[in-house]
Amino acid sequence: NTNHQYLILTTLKGKDVFYFQHPNFTFLSFRMASRNPLLRILWEQLILPFILKKEGVDVLFSPGNICPLFSKLPNVIMVQNIEPFSDDLSRGRGLIQRIRLKLLKILTMISIKKAQRVIFPSMKARTLTEKSGTLMHHVEVIHYGIDKGIFHPGIEDNISLQFKKKYGLDKFILYVSHIQRYKNFFELIKAFVLLKDKIGNDIQLVFAGRCFDEEYYKEMQDFIREHRYEDRIIFLGNVPYEELPFLYSACMIFVYPSICESFGMTLVEAMACGAPILASKVEPMVEICADAAVYFNPTNPAAIADIILKALKDRNLISQLKINSLKRAKIFSWENTAIRMLKIFESVV
Repeated sequence: NTNHQYLILTTLKGKDVFYFQHPNFTFLSFRMASRNPLLRILWEQLILPFILKKEGVDVLFSPGNICPLFSKLPNVIMVQNIEPFSDDLSRGRGLIQRIRLKLLKILTMISIKKAQRVIFPSMKARTLTEKSGTLMHHVEVIHYGIDKGIFHPGIEDNISLQFKKKYGLDKFILYVSHIQRYKNFFELIKAFVLLKDKIGNDIQLVFAGRCFDEEYYKEMQDFIREHRYEDRIIFLGNVPYEELPFLYSACMIFVYPSICESFGMTLVEAMACGAPILASKVEPMVEICADAAVYFNPTNPAAIADIILKALKDRNLISQLKINSLKRAKIFSWENTAIRMLKIFESVV
């Protein structure tokens, strides 16, 4: 919308990620301790309001749960981080992490009360937050979109073959996610080991994503070595974003065993590439995938193994899941997301 001007505030590193040229967009970058939650919160609460006033901002969009609490500027916040509201996500955390989550929960609840509008990426994120007892008004659920210029079916066979050679892959089951306990990698690994004598030895289990829990990763590696599965369970690490479509398009099955999410972006990416999907029977996975997935109990490795085996043996099921994935992916559009969010911004000015 060329009637509006947009000011994007980023860290110095963030500018390199987000910057683009457009007459209606201006970027301001600051040196801030973005990796230190406490220092970042102090910057947002004490320094950011002065910057907003100086720049003549009319409405502030805060996509990270928290808005400046002492600013009179109209605020729209997006609650994307539901970790402070989930027992599943906070279980097993150390003292410092529990204090951090408690502080984030308090600030999120205060921000929700202060904001003129509150956006959630899924009904799961909304209902989980509501259980905290926070009184919410002017709430919207707006799904994320998908870049169909990047994530689409029809990857050429020669490109797919080159990609497989690069990572040493052939037939593989895929899970794309950062490594954290609630992502439930270990249960999927246990399920795969249970399939030892039921599927071909040439089928691999492949993970792509950055590790955020070294202790959890070590536990999984110890288990893998104990069962001598080093050649069949592969951790690719952080795969470049532009290569993810090749992974989704080449996999036999995309399995998503996470026990708690605010949305599940890689599910949409996989659907857009036509991958057959097996997913946890918990929200928001069912909300996002609908009939584009077969669902399982994510806490039961035997149940996960059974559904994987069923899918691998049923070509008709795989074909139908691919069709359903492509159909379902069509409802996720960044353009529709942007239009709905713009209407919200305009309504609070």
